[in-house]
Amino acid sequence: MTSNTEANDELLLAFIDESLHSIHGLADQITAYLKSPSNADSINGVFRTVHSIKGNAGFFGLSAIKRFAHAVENTLDDVRNQKLALTEDLTRALIDAFDRLNSLLQRVEENRYEDTLSPEEISLLERISELSVQASGSSGGEDSLLRELQELALEMNAAGFPESLRWAEKISGLVGNTDETKQGEDAPVPTPEEVLASTYLIDGEDVSSMLHDVADAFIWPADSKWTDEQSTSVLDRLADMVMVCRLKGEGGGHEKIEAALKDFKVLYESPIGVDQGLLSVIWDQVASVIQTFNLPPEVQEPQVVKEVASSSAGDQAAESPSSPAANHAKRSRAIRVNENHLDRFLDDVSALFITCERLKDVQSRMAASEAVGELVEELRQINVTFSTQANELQKSVVALRKVPIRALLSKFPPMARKLASDLGKSIDVHIEGEEVEVDKSLIEDLDSPLTHMIRNVADHAIETPQDRLARGVAETGNLWIRAETTRTHVVLTIRDDGRGIDPTRIRQKAIDKQLMPPEQLYAMSDADVIDLIFHPGFSTAEQITDVSGRGVGMDVVRTTIRDHDGDVHVESVVGQGTTFTIEIPIRQAVLVIEGLLVAADNEQFVLPFENIREVMELDSKDIKTCHGLPMTVVRGKTVSVMSLAEQMELASTLTWTDKLKHHAVLVASKQGAACLLVDSVLGKRKVVVNDLQNIIENCSRIGGVAQLGGGRLSLVVSVPELVKGMAPTLTV
Repeated sequence: MTSNTEANDELLLAFIDESLHSIHGLADQITAYLKSPSNADSINGVFRTVHSIKGNAGFFGLSAIKRFAHAVENTLDDVRNQKLALTEDLTRALIDAFDRLNSLLQRVEENRYEDTLSPEEISLLERISELSVQASGSSGGEDSLLRELQELALEMNAAGFPESLRWAEKISGLVGNTDETKQGEDAPVPTPEEVLASTYLIDGEDVSSMLHDVADAFIWPADSKWTDEQSTSVLDRLADMVMVCRLKGEGGGHEKIEAALKDFKVLYESPIGVDQGLLSVIWDQVASVIQTFNLPPEVQEPQVVKEVASSSAGDQAAESPSSPAANHAKRSRAIRVNENHLDRFLDDVSALFITCERLKDVQSRMAASEAVGELVEELRQINVTFSTQANELQKSVVALRKVPIRALLSKFPPMARKLASDLGKSIDVHIEGEEVEVDKSLIEDLDSPLTHMIRNVADHAIETPQDRLARGVAETGNLWIRAETTRTHVVLTIRDDGRGIDPTRIRQKAIDKQLMPPEQLYAMSDADVIDLIFHPGFSTAEQITDVSGRGVGMDVVRTTIRDHDGDVHVESVVGQGTTFTIEIPIRQAVLVIEGLLVAADNEQFVLPFENIREVMELDSKDIKTCHGLPMTVVRGKTVSVMSLAEQMELASTLTWTDKLKHHAVLVASKQGAACLLVDSVLGKRKVVVNDLQNIIENCSRIGGVAQLGGGRLSLVVSVPELVKGMAPTLTV
């Protein structure tokens, strides 16, 4: 689907993003209402979200989404008005509907949207309707028919053909005559022309003149040319209405008009400007307040039937002071940034650090010259200031690339529920920490491992409802996904209340697969045995399915995470559940690192500070060999010893036995630890790292190249890759 302008495309993308975000929490909200029916805020919040999606979908011409959301909205409206009780089965059906709505919106985003409902979606709506009838304790046929007739009338009215208009009028009249009791809060809002023809009172005082001015400001000009003067008039009239509503004590009225005022101001200042359709959205907000004012007894409120295709944004704001529109000023602002522009900007920031290094180099050369000695201090001060500014700028730019981890986690609840449903199971998914911000690239790296783990929970961990009831727990399983950050890591916890991992069963499977001798397995602790689920090719599944059982998955999870210098751990108790904990370093957008500059065979290298544990002098007599490999003991732990020059394949013929003492740096990563022998340690540096992976093949031990002062280059050592291929050693 394409839009007429780039601005409209931006609006559509913003609508999709906002809708996908809001859908994410609906399952928890409606479950909370099921457990506590007195919690009206939960069901009202669900209704407002679906209502908003329906209206905006209509505005963008997404009629299938509008129809689907409208049907769900009707059921939610009956629930919140206590016309039917929310049952467990109806709750499950509504959660399925939220997942389906999520899928429909994603298809729009991916340009795969078809403007018709699938048989599965129609079947789901029919199931919701049947469950609603059962929950209401009545046939429900009349209300359902009236709603269908009303919707048909609106659709026919929108078609614009003479015959359609005639039938729409007849159907609307039928609905109006049959359902007079619904002319309260559901009555259509008056048009500006109808307001101009009516008289209104607030607490007995005639405020018609003020409301007429407001209505007049909203009338679209005959020549279809909206001017800045008209926008200013709308803003002024709405401000006057806020004052009157506040002074006259209309309950909530001033807050609703304030929301409309803010919405119009955002519209007016946007690249699109004001058009007739969007203006009608704002008017619906205002008119919903006007129709609550008292009309004189001799004046009857006009009865009209008209389509409000995009009333959702206004109705949502008017319905609650805490709605997104009302809280627009409080909500953090977001901006779409083209990633190519962002990357270019990051390169510019990186250049600042190179300049810093050049300034340091000039400063050091000037210090060696007596002729310009008095300029050294001034240059030093400039360099300190420049370095501080560059640091702050770099931090700000890093924040630009960060996105809420919600972008990753939001896909898992519908995925887990669908998979569980396909397997004849029921599962509730609870998300915590979705606002945690991480770099966008980390989101991409975590997608595949987490998908494996969530699928395993649905397939292996959560039992069927019958098995859970036999175990004495609720038939619906639970999955908790929690995200948090430490100073250096993102921590993800995936916990379930399923059957747990039985170490006895794992031992037997390991014996059957001959992973290791039985006596060694029986000597291992239960925790170590459970950790075997990460062994390549290991699986406890009794049969191969489309989901799992092929022995591929958990080993991929650990391998992927360790490739990013992270790790994953598992804890499990039989009959209580399993907890996986993933720790992965926080990724920075601009790879500016603190490093230790060292020399080896007349070359300079940078060792990342995050991998350095200790700098020391090492005696040759303290280096021993084991199976031909040099080893040493550092603080009671045995680690391998390696020459940095040898690892970088330099031409040096010297060995560690040729010197009595060595400069050494103890480095460590998730893959292990090692003691690197170097010629000298030159000091701490902050450097910008440029990647070489796409330039030079087979350079895994090189983490990049850094530019130092004076235009010199230095290779950055990839410590994880350096120690990965070595024999296992104790980490420090």
